[in-house]
Amino acid sequence: MGAAAAFVWPKLERLAARGWGQYRSPAPAGADEARVRDLMRSDAPVEQRFAGLYSYFLQGFIRHADPGHARVYYAGFGSWNGRAVDGLEGFARTGSLIAAWIYSGRPDPTAVGRGAQAVDAVRMLRSGILRGVDPASADYWGEARDQDQRIVEAADIARILWLTRAKLWSTLSGEQRHRIGAWLLAAASRRTQTNNWMLFPVLIDLVLARLEGSGAPPDLQARAAAAFSDYRRNYLDHGWFYDRPHGVDFYNTWGITYDLFWIHRVDPGFESDFIVQVIRDSADLTQYLISPSGIPIMGRSVCYRTAVPVPLLAATFLEPASVPPGRALRSLDVVWRYFVGHDSLRDGALTQGYFQADPRVLDRYTGPGGCHWGLRSLVLAVMHPAGDEFWTAAQVPLPVEESDYRLDLPRLGWLLEGRRDTGEIVITIAKNSQQVRTLEPYSWRIRLLETLQRAPLRPSNREAKYGSREYSSASPYPLMD
Repeated sequence: MGAAAAFVWPKLERLAARGWGQYRSPAPAGADEARVRDLMRSDAPVEQRFAGLYSYFLQGFIRHADPGHARVYYAGFGSWNGRAVDGLEGFARTGSLIAAWIYSGRPDPTAVGRGAQAVDAVRMLRSGILRGVDPASADYWGEARDQDQRIVEAADIARILWLTRAKLWSTLSGEQRHRIGAWLLAAASRRTQTNNWMLFPVLIDLVLARLEGSGAPPDLQARAAAAFSDYRRNYLDHGWFYDRPHGVDFYNTWGITYDLFWIHRVDPGFESDFIVQVIRDSADLTQYLISPSGIPIMGRSVCYRTAVPVPLLAATFLEPASVPPGRALRSLDVVWRYFVGHDSLRDGALTQGYFQADPRVLDRYTGPGGCHWGLRSLVLAVMHPAGDEFWTAAQVPLPVEESDYRLDLPRLGWLLEGRRDTGEIVITIAKNSQQVRTLEPYSWRIRLLETLQRAPLRPSNREAKYGSREYSSASPYPLMD
């Protein structure tokens, strides 16, 4: 092999290993999507409607999973992490929803829809995890490196194990438990980005410390406490944190408050006063961001949009007086009705955009299953058992359905206004001087370069996401032009 070939060949091998040519487009909307849309728009009992929604995502998981269930290869645009990690992401983010259903004590739902198969959810999760953490398996997820996407997904694997510990973890041998613990511990020991990522090792450490037979070292509690102390420095106000490098955005709902809830759920005594108060305050603010007519979306990862109600749902687990179950249920219901009604489901998954797929606003780190952080509101909802008062509560109107309001939030840099007559919610950001009304397109030149480089080069559109003077639920920025 000549010198030039010796230089080029390893790069070509790495490009091939990313699996760029194996991504595929989602199947067109069909009977399954129509069935769920009609159900969500119907007057059927709310628990029945959300059981149907769960079944849709469960069947998508089954249909797109590899034979051992360690990876779920949804159709859609690829990420910079490569197809193998995108497959892990599909397993971890959808598997958390399946684990929550198992936790609730409900039986596996009757299989329906395109390519429906009989369901044994515990067996699927068990198989996927054992294959994924086994270095001798062809399905091995690989060991996490510093700032590796596997750290993010490891936190969801820890959640899956915690939720299913009575039915999955309890059935494992000592060797299997130790292998899982070793993979998670390696992920929790790596360096993370200095933003919401700092919470992932905290959660993993706390889960490992409490799962019998995980092989966890005795210092995990202290390590988690030290890491959490560092993270607390990002706190601003109203239950929300500064999230580096971009600032304040909806990551506070679908990411930060969600992880704080899980830290408290796994170890109620860990930083309890602070975490409980933050969840309450986050729920109080978030209710003002939700309308039956949408949300004033801004920031990155907009395809997680259906998880915006997370803080209200998290608060329902704290104490009855924290947030009325009826208001949390109302927030869940209007958000999912809105997005399902606007064609946000495709081929067993959430679309990679605000409504339909939209590469102009799809971050390069997001793969086909990455948008299933948007399932986090469903995770918390289906944890409530069948017939629970959460499902039977009378829905309580959201603030924008009751009156006009104007909230000055100087620590967040926001002025938040709601208008009852139209249902519109507007975020005004004082430091931004102009209104950004256009998005950089996903042009043929970008697509050509992606084909040549075998990597996502989608436009960042950062100005539209963070630099606009106003963000309105009536004209979400992905739809401005």
